[in-house]
Amino acid sequence: MSLVKKVQKFFAYWYQRYLLATEMYMVEPWEKAVIHFIFLVLFSLFWWFNSSLVVSSIARLRNRSQMELVS
Repeated sequence: MSLVKKVQKFFAYWYQRYLLATEMYMVEPWEKAVIHFIFLVLFSLFWWFNSSLVVSSIARLRNRSQMELVS
């Protein structure tokens, strides 16, 4: 079995598990597309929030604590 076939089989397996876990295997294709879009938007918003606000706040706290050690 070629590497490409193994990778395709791997993703197909996990996609099927995702559909079963979210119970989306029984919805219409257009409903599935809408739900995937909503998941993508929510994931993107969480990603943006963590990368812009949380990470920058932690970096500021680290810099502040290093400045206090130097003083």
